[in-house]
Amino acid sequence: MSWDVREGMVVHTADGERLGTVVRRGEDTFVIEKGLLLPRDFIARYDEVAEVRGDAVRLRRTKDEMIPGPLLRGREREAVVSLGTFGAPQEIVVELAHEEAHPHTVIREVGQLRIHKVVRTEVRHFSIPVRREELVVERVPVEDEGRARAVEGAPVPGGVGAFEEATFVIPLREERVEFTKSTHIWQEVQVSKATREELRSVRTTVRRETAEVEERGEVLHDGPVDGLHS
Repeated sequence: MSWDVREGMVVHTADGERLGTVVRRGEDTFVIEKGLLLPRDFIARYDEVAEVRGDAVRLRRTKDEMIPGPLLRGREREAVVSLGTFGAPQEIVVELAHEEAHPHTVIREVGQLRIHKVVRTEVRHFSIPVRREELVVERVPVEDEGRARAVEGAPVPGGVGAFEEATFVIPLREERVEFTKSTHIWQEVQVSKATREELRSVRTTVRRETAEVEERGEVLHDGPVDGLHS
C-alpha cells in the first residue's frame, strides 16, 4: 500500500473531512499538511489507508483520531497564569491528559467460496436381445395332383389371378431399442460455514501529556525540579 501513496495526493478522513495533502513519505508513515499561512500537519501510517483512488487517499481514522505532526506540536501556546494576593499561598493545577486505546472488531470480507455445478455426458453400454424378421424363399415342386389342386385353390396375395403380372411386397420388421431416462440424486455437496476465534496481537499509538518545568529568573522551590517530570 505504501507505493500507492504519493506526494501531492489529497487525503480525506474516515468521516469525509479533507485533511490536507501528502508532503512527505517515510518508511512506515507519511506526513499530511493543510494550510499555507497557518500550516497544520498530521502523521498517518500506510496500514491506516482504507482506499486509494486516483489522486485521493481515504483513511480509516477520523480527524479527532489523527496524530499531530511536528508543526502542530511545535506551535505551543503560552498562557499567563493570573496571580492572587502577593504573599498568599496559591495552588496551581495543570491537568495532564493521556489517550487510551479501545480495540474493537469490524467485519470485513476476506474470501469467497464458489461452487459451480457442471453437467458432464458419459457413455453407458447395454447388451439387450432384439428380434428381426427375415424372408426365407423356397421353391417347392408340386409333384402329386392332390398338392397341385390344393395350391391351385389357395388364394393368391393381392387377388392376382393366374397369368397376371404382379409385384408382391412383403414387409419385414425388427425390434429397435429406445431409451427412457429418469433423474436420480447420486451425491450431495454439503458446505457449512463455521466461525473460529483466534487471539491476534495488535498495536496502535496513544498520546500522553507530561509537564516540563522551565525556570526563568530566581525561582525558589523545595526539592529537585525533575521531580515534577512524570
